[in-house]
Amino acid sequence: MPINIQEQAEDNLRFIRSAMERAERVSAVSGAGAMAMGLIALLAMAVSASSADLTAQLVVWIATAFVAGGVGAIACALKARKNGMPFFADPGRRFLLCLIPSLLVGVVLTAALLPSDQVGLLPGLWMMLYGAGVLAAGTYAVPPVMHMGGSFLIVGGFAQALPESWSNVLLGLSFGLLHLFFGYQVYKHHGG
Repeated sequence: MPINIQEQAEDNLRFIRSAMERAERVSAVSGAGAMAMGLIALLAMAVSASSADLTAQLVVWIATAFVAGGVGAIACALKARKNGMPFFADPGRRFLLCLIPSLLVGVVLTAALLPSDQVGLLPGLWMMLYGAGVLAAGTYAVPPVMHMGGSFLIVGGFAQALPESWSNVLLGLSFGLLHLFFGYQVYKHHGG
């Protein structure tokens, strides 16, 4: 059976293109969006500081997570569109598939712990779960994203050892400053 060189070359090109698409990193992660999320977190820290009750503070943080998550998603979609890339292309889809399970575990644990006397565990758990999700998703993103995830894991671990009274400040500083710092790195070095 004769080998058709043209067909063989086309098959090889399809394979190479497919492999390159799978290996591509998500460059639609928005540094500006991450910085906006950081500013929202610092605002949440200031707002929730007006209450001495940890549960009331955490309710502010829950609302903040939805607002900041929405801002981050919109910023990523805008960056992807600006760069002519579909955000939900293979790398973006893999990024979300790595991030979402940790966030869902956070939702389940929040529902279980918020009304309990173990509510003080939530801030550290949120930081660690977010960090684990971002660290995993960061394998499909630019390097500062993975570094941010690792930083959240470390800070969340330390948060578990500190008194409950530090929770609001730790949430504000971690979600605020880490998003600002690493968001700036993405913005400056990875196209916005």
